[in-house]
Amino acid sequence: MKKHLLMLALLPTFSAVQAQSYVMLYGVADMALERVEGATTTTRMASGQQFASRIGFRGVEDLGGGLNAQFVIEGGLDLDRGTLAEDGRAFGRQSFVGLSGRFGGVRLGRQYTPMNDVANIVGTKPYDVLSVVPTIGNGDQRRADNAITYLSPAFNGLSVQLQHSLGAERAGTDASPDFQQQTGAHALYTSGPLTLGLGLQRVADADGSTPGDQRINAALLAGSYRFDAFTLTAYVDSEDKGVGKMKVYGLAGAYGWGANTVSVGVAKARDVAGLGASDDDATLFTLQGCHKLSHRTALYAHFTRVQNGAHSALGFNNPVPCCASSGVQAGVRHHF
Repeated sequence: MKKHLLMLALLPTFSAVQAQSYVMLYGVADMALERVEGATTTTRMASGQQFASRIGFRGVEDLGGGLNAQFVIEGGLDLDRGTLAEDGRAFGRQSFVGLSGRFGGVRLGRQYTPMNDVANIVGTKPYDVLSVVPTIGNGDQRRADNAITYLSPAFNGLSVQLQHSLGAERAGTDASPDFQQQTGAHALYTSGPLTLGLGLQRVADADGSTPGDQRINAALLAGSYRFDAFTLTAYVDSEDKGVGKMKVYGLAGAYGWGANTVSVGVAKARDVAGLGASDDDATLFTLQGCHKLSHRTALYAHFTRVQNGAHSALGFNNPVPCCASSGVQAGVRHHF
C-alpha cells in the first residue's frame, strides 16, 4: 500500500519531466495517379504529389531559462516502389540539431534553405509553377548539406533567417573545391491576412565537375493576402545561372469553402534557356482542388499546362521546345 502511495505522490514529478522533453514520430503518405504529356504520353503512379511522402522524428528538450534543444531527422519515401527518396538517402529531407531561446535559434546539419520558406508562400508541390520551371530555391538547391542556420525571433511580425552551407567539403586542391557551398537569407513579414517574403540565395559552385566556380544566384519576392475565403498570391523570381537571367512572374488565387479549396494560377517564365529572345519564354497555367475527408486525410487533383516558345522546354515527361506539355493527376494524402 505504501509503495502505491509513493508512486501516486511521484506522478506529478514524472509528468513535469515528460512535459519538458518529448520525441514525436510523424509522417505523410501521399500517392496519385497521373497522366503526363511531353515528348511522349505516360500514365503512371507518383508519390508525394500534394505533400512529399516522408517519415520523421522530431524532439525537443526544455533546458530551462527559456533555452531548448531540438532535432529533426526526416527521410523521404517513394510509396509507389517502397524505396527511399532523395537519391536514396535515409534521412535526406532534413537532419539537424539545434538550440533555441530568446535570442532566436541556431541549427546545424542538412536543412531547407531560407529561399525555400519564401517559395512556400507560392507553393512547392510538383505541379506548382516554381517546381515546374524549376527555380534555384526550389530545385536541387532547396536543401543544403553541412549548413549553419540562424533564425531570429519575430519582431512585430518580421523574422529573418541566415544560412551558410560548407557544401560538399572538398579538399582545397580539388578542381572544384567550393562545390555546393551556398549562402542564403530571407525576411518574412506576417500581419493578419498579409504575408510577405524576400529570399536571396547564392551557390558558389553548382557544377562540381568543371574546374573553378560556376556561380548561380536567385532572388524571390512573394506575397499573399487573405480576403476571408479568398487568398490572392503574387510573386516574381529572378535566376542568374551564368547564361542569361531567367525571370518568373506569377499570380494565383485560391477560394475555400467548407472542406474544399480550389485554386487557379498563371505565370510567365522569360529567358528560360538564356537566349534573351521572345521565343525563349513559356506560359504556365495551373488548376488545383482539394477536399478534406478529415483533419489528416484529403483527396486532391492537380492540372498544369505549359506552352513553350521555340527555344524553351519546360513541363513534364521530357518536354521539347515549341510544344505544349501538361500533366493531370488525382490522389489521396494522409498525415500521421
